[in-house]
Amino acid sequence: MEYRKIAKNNDEISLLGFGAMRLKQEKGKINIELARELIKYAIDHGINYFDTAYLYGDGKGHNEKVLGQIIEELGCRKEVKLSTKLNRMITHTKDAMDKMFEEELSNLRTNYIDYYFIHNVISYEDMQQLINNGLLEFIEERKNSGQIRNMGFSFHGSYEDFEKIIELYDWDMTLLQYNYLDDNMQAGIKGIKLANSKGMGVMIMEPLKGGLLADKIPAKAQEIIDNSNTEKNNVSLALNWVYNTPEVTCVLSGMNTIKMLEENIKLTENPHEYLTDDDKKVIKEVKEIIHDLNKISCTSCNYCMPCPQNINIPDIFRLYNDTYLFPENKVFIMHKNTISYAANILGVIGQKHDVSLCTHCGLCQNVCPQRLEIPELLKQADNKFHGRLIRPLTPLIKKLMGVVL
Repeated sequence: MEYRKIAKNNDEISLLGFGAMRLKQEKGKINIELARELIKYAIDHGINYFDTAYLYGDGKGHNEKVLGQIIEELGCRKEVKLSTKLNRMITHTKDAMDKMFEEELSNLRTNYIDYYFIHNVISYEDMQQLINNGLLEFIEERKNSGQIRNMGFSFHGSYEDFEKIIELYDWDMTLLQYNYLDDNMQAGIKGIKLANSKGMGVMIMEPLKGGLLADKIPAKAQEIIDNSNTEKNNVSLALNWVYNTPEVTCVLSGMNTIKMLEENIKLTENPHEYLTDDDKKVIKEVKEIIHDLNKISCTSCNYCMPCPQNINIPDIFRLYNDTYLFPENKVFIMHKNTISYAANILGVIGQKHDVSLCTHCGLCQNVCPQRLEIPELLKQADNKFHGRLIRPLTPLIKKLMGVVL
């Protein structure tokens, strides 16, 4: 495992970090046995940075509790760095910050947090409002008590706002979205270099763009990789591209199978030059193709869920994107996605999430890290599926399935 040092604190952090946002669930519950196996394997093979958040899971600390339970059972708290986050959306006073932090300590079964982030900061105004609400006092009290070892923020806004936020406090680290599709999106490479120049740790999220750069990718893109001189597969190309940025400290991957964990660890076993010239050429061509095909930049992070109207926003966007990302399967994809979309609208699969139920309340848009105009994009997807293909057939579907809308 390669380790990279944070200048501010001299901590040596594993280049690959374990992201505990996408722990595998079965029947609505996290598979704790699998999570334990994964976390133990990760620790045994050199991963020492584990990231979670109060929002992950049920939005009330469930993933924190699972991670805390497993770390305690393994007896390895001193060997790992735990990272979690303050949900800024519901902490509007210092008392609320204190209350959430105490709950998170309890969830993680620890008396200190190694790396504590303010979650999902989108603008300078967001941070300024938190400071007005007592953030700096909260930080200083908890750092002085030793309960917070390092303080930072995860960020999804513009570089200009990132630059201003950096000057508001002597931050120890930041968490940024970065992959070869998003190299200049949000804070981008300029933000990474700026943070590194100040000695901060730079943690990376979404290196695979919510899975878009993993497993099956569009046929045109796969063809370029298959016919090139690169020896890397699509996942390897994506991760190595991020690793190839020396200012990056740690790359978080949401690994929920042993095979995925094994493959990712192998990529970081020895420090080396991560990309050849052939690799870089392939990535450039693949990037252009995917940018052209992908219509909605959703990473399925689920921050927008649950919707008050039970609209399954990430799933609708996935169905919509698939019809463009995989045009080689156009007939099959359209048929499959239309059936899935219809079944969900009618409540045959899970809860109904008919887009027409959207009230434009704005809750989803306010918390979206990608800053998507979700209500308008839902309407766009709805017109493709529900409007054009399902609505005309609704009377027949209702009759056949005995479902009342």
